Amino acid sequence: MPPRTTTPAEPIPAIGYIRVSMLQEEQISPDIQRNAIDDWARRQNRKIVRWIEDLDASGRTFHRKIMEGIEAIEAGAAVEIVVWKYSRYGRTRTGNAVNLGRINRAGGELQSATEEVDARTAVGKLTRGMLMEIAAFESDRAGEQWAEAHENRRARGLPANGRPRFGYVLRGRVPDPLQPNRTIRQPDDGDERYEINPTVGPILAEAYRRYISGASSRALAGWLNELGIRGTRDQQWSSGVLLRTLDSGFGAGLIQTHDPNCTCQTPSGCPTTIHIPGAHTAVITEEEWQAYRRRRRRVKRTAPRARVTLYPLSGLIRCGHCTATMTIATQRGVVGARYFCGAYMRKKLCRSRSVLRLRVEALVLTQLMTWADDIESRPEAAPVRPAEAPGDIQAFDAEIERLDAALDRLTRKLAMDLVPEDTYGRTRDELLAERATAAARRERLTRPQASTPRTFVPMLRALGREWPTLEAALRREMTAELIAEVRIFRTDTKVAWVEIDSVWGETSKIAF
Repeated sequence: MPPRTTTPAEPIPAIGYIRVSMLQEEQISPDIQRNAIDDWARRQNRKIVRWIEDLDASGRTFHRKIMEGIEAIEAGAAVEIVVWKYSRYGRTRTGNAVNLGRINRAGGELQSATEEVDARTAVGKLTRGMLMEIAAFESDRAGEQWAEAHENRRARGLPANGRPRFGYVLRGRVPDPLQPNRTIRQPDDGDERYEINPTVGPILAEAYRRYISGASSRALAGWLNELGIRGTRDQQWSSGVLLRTLDSGFGAGLIQTHDPNCTCQTPSGCPTTIHIPGAHTAVITEEEWQAYRRRRRRVKRTAPRARVTLYPLSGLIRCGHCTATMTIATQRGVVGARYFCGAYMRKKLCRSRSVLRLRVEALVLTQLMTWADDIESRPEAAPVRPAEAPGDIQAFDAEIERLDAALDRLTRKLAMDLVPEDTYGRTRDELLAERATAAARRERLTRPQASTPRTFVPMLRALGREWPTLEAALRREMTAELIAEVRIFRTDTKVAWVEIDSVWGETSKIAF
């Protein structure tokens, strides 16, 4: 788009942009920024046609409302974006360059109300570039300091920030009177620590146990709201907030943190996380935590319609020929009489393969009881060698850091011709192998513990004993804890068989 032309008397339309950072030292009042931009606009014959505010937003990413201002420049709604300082625009080198390029290509410009630079000249462009580089440097420095502070807290078994946690009482800190939802140290209360809240802690444990038993996250959120239990920010519960609370693992004595092996530039919003041991006491057992994680993974894999169902095999049973999920349909006026191939029912992409629901459910239940008998008749498995202690995670982190530093030194020596290439290649491969081993051992410590077949026997017996009296939702949940998949094969009305996969890796084939 060509630059917009104006007469000398016509004010240049501009967009005022205000950003308040999450960093304490950068929380410049929006009013201060607005007044400075207004004063500059009056002096420079600009008219602020729109204000855009990003409050409590980091400048390290451009996933902000500033993009609305850039799009407005491209659409011709304004000519300039005016900020209090260039650091308010952004603190990421790549993001600054790319998005400033978009503004300039549209014929627009970025202005600073307190750093008056004429970017039309070579010296002005250099000056603005230096100011933006300083802003990026300050962001990098602050990020390193935060990383060091977070690492220090994790080493003491504390979460990265000192905020309250649901089910616990935070000791050694008090609310910050100047900043909502933040806390400051209170040395009179001793060292910072989290203690189980005698009232809310048992409710957190009960939420885990109800979810493990088959309750939906929506039902649990409603249960907490009916009890009048509020979250840490005095908010009512939703299913999303509840699941984030449970997924954090804090109630299991763990701390959820960004995976240090992840190379992303936005750790606060990165989904790649791990759990490390915390210094606080858990409200649930390790077995309950692993059961919770298993159900969370299973629910994510299950279609929404099959998560609350009357039928034990919904979402678990498939057509063995086309792999489509088999669905319940009405036959001869009987609702739920048979499972039908979903691909045939929807688009006639398979043959009309079906199986009586009660028949296949009885075969599955019989096979589960057979597996229980077989597992109990087997000799006890040899004891598994204990894994490394949880505290060794920090040792592996230090080892990986040491090997990374050694690789850096080796590369510099090669660049300076201090080592021959064959020596460099051999040593590099050795260091990389050591690093891969350390990383793999570290990853195993954070991986959910595998269950042996014998650990499923109590649930197998309970399901067989209580099957007729179990509620439909709980029957479906218990079945899904034991069955990975059921596949139906039918070549004609007389030849059919079922393959049943257990969650511990056994498969059985039964003709019917």
